[in-house]
Amino acid sequence: MYRKPEFIISHESLIPISFHDTDAMRIVWHGNYIKYFELAREDMFNAFDFGYDMMKKNIFAMPIVECECKYRHPLKVTDKCARVISMMTQCEGKIEIHYEVYALNSDILCAYGHTAQVMINARTNELLYITPQPLLDAIEDFRVKKENV
Repeated sequence: MYRKPEFIISHESLIPISFHDTDAMRIVWHGNYIKYFELAREDMFNAFDFGYDMMKKNIFAMPIVECECKYRHPLKVTDKCARVISMMTQCEGKIEIHYEVYALNSDILCAYGHTAQVMINARTNELLYITPQPLLDAIEDFRVKKENV
């Protein structure tokens, strides 16, 4: 049974469903949900101004070390968009993000899952055991702004 996790921050993204995302029955191919997770995660990081350019500027990268997806209800090409809610549940030492995927105009949970990322020094590939402070600051600023809206 699915239970929504407690989270530090959350962000909602709309991901267009293209015909080429679907199989012969016009149902979204299962592997594309992972792509939707990636797009939603990138959108969330951009929302708090810490996209790939900022990571590069701060000389670190965040490879995925874990990924899981559970499927509940199929998305179809006629749904037009996937609505993905990204919820950051951990940000110290590693980043853990949980996802919920819905059709654009529906509250039926289609899929859910999570990813985990670690931080590495982009020059040396050494594991960073402590999350870089600029990233923690960006997450906290985003959290405070959302609370005040």
